[in-house]
Amino acid sequence: MRRYAASAHLSADPERIRRASLQESGRIVQLPPQQGVFADVLDLSTGNTTGTFKSWLACLAVARHLGREQPIVLAQSSGNTANALAAYAAHVGLRAVILHPPASRRRIVPRLAESDTVQFVEVDAPEHRIKAVLAACAETLGIPTAPSPADQDEANKLRAFLLRDAGRALDRQWDWHVQALSSGYGPLGYYAGLREFEHTEPVQVPRFLGVQQEAVAPFVRALGGQSGGTGAVPMLEPTLFRQTLTEDLVRRMRELCAYSRGTVRALTNTRYLQWEPRAVALLRAAGVTVALDPDGTPRERAGLYALAGTLDAIEQGLIRPGERALIVYTGGAAPTPAGTYRPHWHARQDEAHDIVARAVAKLRP
Repeated sequence: MRRYAASAHLSADPERIRRASLQESGRIVQLPPQQGVFADVLDLSTGNTTGTFKSWLACLAVARHLGREQPIVLAQSSGNTANALAAYAAHVGLRAVILHPPASRRRIVPRLAESDTVQFVEVDAPEHRIKAVLAACAETLGIPTAPSPADQDEANKLRAFLLRDAGRALDRQWDWHVQALSSGYGPLGYYAGLREFEHTEPVQVPRFLGVQQEAVAPFVRALGGQSGGTGAVPMLEPTLFRQTLTEDLVRRMRELCAYSRGTVRALTNTRYLQWEPRAVALLRAAGVTVALDPDGTPRERAGLYALAGTLDAIEQGLIRPGERALIVYTGGAAPTPAGTYRPHWHARQDEAHDIVARAVAKLRP
């Protein structure tokens, strides 16, 4: 973030980015060729202070709120964003009330939740209902939410800067850019960054491959008319939760696929589980952290879905021998949280607004 704060023309002042920064990082790790396909992993998790790929986003979101008259924000998350925002808010003294569903309790890091500047509210409701609670609280309490859609676009477009510089240093280009999808802000921001470069320099646009799990595949349905995501099969990865898309997200993803000659595919549970052991072994052998529970089950599968989807696309001939794929490893590096996390507040959906107001009052000076 500090490296690109000025050159990327971010909305937050570069000095505030420097104040908020916890030395965000990303790295490219090379895997052995897979059936003649060259494979690199963009690891956005392992090297970050928070152990999550949301560090870049949290840094920008927090920096943008520095200096405001009312230094308090509201947020909601399924885990990664909550941990990152808590860490960055505590770092600069920004106060935050963060909502999360019960299923995300095991992902919250206790040492971050114990900060004096953050209050966590566990809301017993589905993710889309929690989003509605957040919007209502923001309006009635007059408190901004973080991160904003603009933060998502700006933070994720920095991937284009990183990959441009890395491609030059490594003397390589990528034919494919692969990522698991929930809302899709990561690839949407990345390809928006590529389009900015086209005004000043030649750009090779990698084909995009979006991967969704069988139980939650709204982009696949919207763009390709395929079935899936009806709840008939179990959800394997709760952080890839987004069932309902806005018209704007669908439009932007359709334009992204047309621009990159890309596609979005759903990976069945059976196929994913067949590929998972190989994906874990490949990443760990390359030095990429894959956090496992005591029974050997991955704590988070978002990044694994991208690699498993790549291996499946190679086997089916979509990605061909001689091509080079860049697989984006997002969630899955954060280790098992030490200690026992307990939310500051627990709320049913019908009482969430009042409890959020009480949490805000506790943080006010």
